Formats: sequence, C-alpha cells, structure tokens
Amino acid sequence: MAGETSPGPVAPASSHEAPKVRALACPHCGGPLTVRGLLQTETIACGGCGSVLDLSDDSLRVLSTFRARARIAPSIPLGSRGKLLGDTLEVIGFLRRKVNVEGIDYEWSEYLLFNPYKGFRWLSEYNGHWTFIRTLLERPDGLYVVSYQGRTFKHFQRAKAEVTYVLGEFFWRVKVGETALVDDYVSPPYLLSREQSENEIVWSLGQYVLPEVVQSAFRLEVRLPAPIGVYSCQPAPYTASARLIYRLFAGFLAGALFLQILMLFLAKNQRVFRGDFQYSPSSGEKSFVTDVFEVPGHTSNVVVRTHANLSNSWLYLNLALIDESSGHGYDFGREISYYFGRDSDGSWSEGSPEDEATLPAIPAGRYYLRVEPENAGDPVSYSIVVYRDVPRWKFFVLAALALLSVPGYLFWRQRYFEIQRWAESDHPLVTVSSDD
Repeated sequence: MAGETSPGPVAPASSHEAPKVRALACPHCGGPLTVRGLLQTETIACGGCGSVLDLSDDSLRVLSTFRARARIAPSIPLGSRGKLLGDTLEVIGFLRRKVNVEGIDYEWSEYLLFNPYKGFRWLSEYNGHWTFIRTLLERPDGLYVVSYQGRTFKHFQRAKAEVTYVLGEFFWRVKVGETALVDDYVSPPYLLSREQSENEIVWSLGQYVLPEVVQSAFRLEVRLPAPIGVYSCQPAPYTASARLIYRLFAGFLAGALFLQILMLFLAKNQRVFRGDFQYSPSSGEKSFVTDVFEVPGHTSNVVVRTHANLSNSWLYLNLALIDESSGHGYDFGREISYYFGRDSDGSWSEGSPEDEATLPAIPAGRYYLRVEPENAGDPVSYSIVVYRDVPRWKFFVLAALALLSVPGYLFWRQRYFEIQRWAESDHPLVTVSSDD
C-alpha cells in the first residue's frame, strides 16, 4: 500500500460542500473519467480498458495498460463520501492486491480515501474484515516485536504483495504487477505494517472496523458481507466482559478463601474416641460395640479414621455410629487394603493402611460404634479414632471449581480465538504436521 502525502494548497471549502471534480475522457477507449483528488493525484486508472493515465500530462499519456480477467465492482463505489472515525472522506481509488503463500493466492481490496485538509487514508477489506489505515511519518522501533505509542506489536507475517487490479485515482504512478515486501505486526485492534518497495519504506497504522460501521459511514444500500474467519487485528470477543468476569472471579474466590480460613480457625477438630482392636478369624463373635463417648457442642461433622497393620492383605469394617438415647444409627462400611512388592521395574505398592470416612451434620449427644470386621483370614490389629467438627477443604474446592467454570470457558474461547488468529501467520501458536 502506498503512503499518505500532505495535501497541497487548496481553496477553503465547507465539509458539507460538494467536492470539486474534473470530468475527462479516456484517450484510449473514450470512456468517462472523473478526477476527484485534483492536484493531489498523479494517475487515474480507466475501468473500461485498464489504461493507467498520467494526470500531469495534458494529453493524458498512457503509462501502462492491463487486461483484467473480469471487471471488479468495488463494494464502496468511487465518489462515495462518508465520515469514518471522525474524518469526512471520499473514495477516489480502488485496487486489488494479493500475496502467494505456499502456492495459494490470497487477495484483498484497498480503497483510497481523500480529504483535502487531511490528505489520504486507506480502507482495506479481506474476507469481510475492514481496516482503516493511515500512513505514519515516523518509523517505529523493533524487528520482530515493535513498539509504537506505548503499544507492543508482535510480528504476524512477511509476504510479497502484488497489485492485480486498479481503478480510479492514485497519488503515485501505480501499475498492475508492482510489488512490495510487507511485514505486518499486530496489537488488536491495531495493525502496524512496513512496506518496502524499490524506492522507499513506508510504515502505516491500521485500526479494525466492523462492517456495519463502514456500511453506515458511506450509507451503502447493499449490505456488506459478514466477516469470515478471524482477522489478524480483529479484537477478541468478550474482551471487556472477560476482564470484569475475571475480577469478579478473583473477588468471589478471595471471599470463599477467607470463609474457609475462618472455618479452619473456628473448627474444634476435637478427638472424642480412640480404640485399638485385634481381629482374629478364630474368635467366635466378630461383631462388637465400643464404649459410649460424648460428641459435644453444636451439630457438626464426625470423621472416623481407621488404621490397620496390613501386609499384602485387606480388612473390611462394617461400622455404625449409634445414638445411645434414640438408638438411631448411621451405617457405613470401609475397606482398607495395602499390597506391596518388587518386580523387574522396582518396588511397587497399592492402596493404603489408613482410611477416613466423614459423616456430615451429626447432632451433639452420646454415641457408640458397632463394629463388624472381616478379612481373608489373617489376624489383624487396627485402631479407630473419631473426631468431631473437623475442618474440610472439600466445599471450598467445589466452590472454586464452580466459580472457575465461567472464566474458564471465556479463557478457552479467547485462547481458541488466538489460535485461529495466529494460524494464518508466520508464527502459529499450534503447529500441525503434514501427517496430521
């Protein structure tokens, strides 16, 4: 894309006043031509025959000609005026360019816009994505990471761009087939481009614009096509809402953590019973009850922890916590198994000689345990310890996971969006082999 130039002396005119134009006829085919940029433009391309004419020559000397495969009608007709991002501009030129990547041509459109007081601007369109572009007078710093006006731009792609079609006026001697080496850098919604041709290096800054903004600015009757895919400088969706949701998530998570820490300090974690027992298969009655113990205080959880001296064996305990006064019981069963050994891969172990069961919301009172052990037939010694009001991390973890669901989904959406964006660049986030 060629650069912006400063406008020359132009008679003052109101922004609402119709722009001055000059009507000409193409010397090659006789087709009508309209010059809108006046002294600011050097060439004009005839849409009828493909001739590029020299406006500085009174006889409209033909600089070059090209034969297009088909006439291309711009989505924004030449001569259209509109106010885009605060500037009132007129469309005076249209061209098509392409890059070839791995044998595939990618084409896009560029519209040259003109304002007699602000000079030239560009409007680029690729697959329904629009970018409003102005040329920079200064040169940003950097090679693969470029800094400009406090923003960091990452290198996106390098390719040789070629002009394939021209129509209307241009401020340089444009011709079909001219090329430039283009480096694009992105910092959504901005696109920084460096174009190097035979004669100069030009930097430009583009800003992503929604199709409906372009549609409204130029009062187009035909609806512009919807964007396809993800564009290099297209802003990620939900960016603003994601920031708010991340802040809310951090706030709620901090609140949940505070409550958890408070519960840890307030929890009694009081041991109310301990018993050591011996199981022998030769004994007659396997089932027994423990001594009565007190579970004081408010309604809370009760944790029953068991430990067995196992060696490549298992122990199953049928347990019941029974209220002495009402006879109401809380039945549960726990299996403890522990196996270990050594093989060609080294030492191994499976299971654990310890186990823990939690009974929620047990009222205060006097209780005893009914115990019925069984195993493969080996004598086993084991212990049972009962605690009340034990602090638990389970509910905090569940709350954190529930809170994480929404920001996690947004993070995944944004990550996938970035993968799609950079898939078209020289630096994809995810690489796929030819076999895949």
